[in-house]
Amino acid sequence: MNAPGKMRNLLAEKNYVFTAGVSNAMEAMILEKAGFDFIYMTGAGTSITQLGLVDVGFLTETEMVNNARNIAKAVNIPVLSDADTGYGNAINVIRTVQDFEAAGVAGIHIEDQESPKRCGHFAGKTIIPIEEATGKIRAAADAKKDKDFIIIARTDALAAVGGGFDEALRRGKAYAGAGADCVFCEFKSHDIEEPKRFAEEIHKEFPNLPLFFNYSANFKWYNSPLTFSDIAAIGYKIFIVSTGCIRVSMRAVSDYAIDLMNREEQAIKEFQQKETLNLAEFGGLKRIKALEAKYLPSDVVKEKHETEGL
Repeated sequence: MNAPGKMRNLLAEKNYVFTAGVSNAMEAMILEKAGFDFIYMTGAGTSITQLGLVDVGFLTETEMVNNARNIAKAVNIPVLSDADTGYGNAINVIRTVQDFEAAGVAGIHIEDQESPKRCGHFAGKTIIPIEEATGKIRAAADAKKDKDFIIIARTDALAAVGGGFDEALRRGKAYAGAGADCVFCEFKSHDIEEPKRFAEEIHKEFPNLPLFFNYSANFKWYNSPLTFSDIAAIGYKIFIVSTGCIRVSMRAVSDYAIDLMNREEQAIKEFQQKETLNLAEFGGLKRIKALEAKYLPSDVVKEKHETEGL
């Protein structure tokens, strides 16, 4: 079964599904090995890891698609990807959908911000007219070749200039009517009242529509008693911790860098004693060696395996 079909099955079989946002293939592989059912590729994480820049619209369609392709090839579970604004108008969105679909991902989300966009939790966001945004979602739905490919329509209207709850709700309903397979509203805090009202109103008109929830690492969830089960109970199906992996990676690398600078070789020795993953094994060296034995001349294989030092 292909990636979109796998994702559809997950949504049909489970009360809710969740994952952390990844920015590269290694993080995706770690999540798969940990037992997660799907992967989410974050635009914010991709921007900071690939470009060293904050998520304010610097990434191109090509850069995002290439990263998504590498991630999708590295794992056997479905990948959902951030596709920002679709990288242009409705006509550009057609190519965007086709490129992401060809890259092997299960679905993408497209937001209704003006370009250049801003990360969903930054102030100063502006949104395009609802008619233009609805046309982009309709074009996306029409562009997909696989009926199971998931188009997630995201609205940033709640916290945007000139927006608000009523506008976000109006847009969510319009996007669902235009053919979105799932609706995603970016909320402003960890308060659950607006998400609850949003889900209730959407499901009055679209009772079976899956809703997408960003359990954003920007919010202080440690002040909230809410569980994933609680959020599912009010009507949400797909949860992401959007910048989860990149925040953990930043902390881990920062801690290691400081330790190495301060304690030199002692930091390396202590880390090696605690290390749990073998880099060569994790990257599939055993499989590569088996392929070498199958296809390369025997004398070449013998020399490689005797001198590799791994």
